[in-house]
Amino acid sequence: MWDALKLAGKDKVWCLYPNKNAPTNSVKDSMAGLSFANVENHPEMAGGAHSLNFILIDGTWSNSGAMFSRLKDRYKLMWGEEEIPCITLNTGASLMHKLRPQPSWDRTCTAAAAIGLLDELHDLPNFVSYGLDKQAKALEDAVEVLFEALTIRRLRMGKSITRKQRHNRDIF
Repeated sequence: MWDALKLAGKDKVWCLYPNKNAPTNSVKDSMAGLSFANVENHPEMAGGAHSLNFILIDGTWSNSGAMFSRLKDRYKLMWGEEEIPCITLNTGASLMHKLRPQPSWDRTCTAAAAIGLLDELHDLPNFVSYGLDKQAKALEDAVEVLFEALTIRRLRMGKSITRKQRHNRDIF
């Protein structure tokens, strides 16, 4: 991963993570100053040199905090900067919030974050031709199938399927 990021260059690497200790930008603001003349539809053909790289950390929130800390350390070693550029999404709670609770309503699972990122990138004029909306829809459909399967499983096991019933102390 780090070889690919180094090849792309630090100006084409972002971490999708709610970093409270560093400034974060929206997807739109992060992409505003970029030239898309060299961004490839098939980055493997260009060896990754012209690709945009988004790091999505997958794990529990406590584990992802530790992973983010290691990412920052590695980023500093590679490029000499204290903070890895972070972006935030404008999306709300995902379908998975109903079944798999998050520590707060503004956080989401990795799959929902990927869907949100693809949707927000597709909304930018420079990305419309990449068909990211189709990729977001495919991921959304997969999450919906997963949600339905997990709901059936929880019902079969006699467990609650809603966040409110499972974590009513978090709901105001």
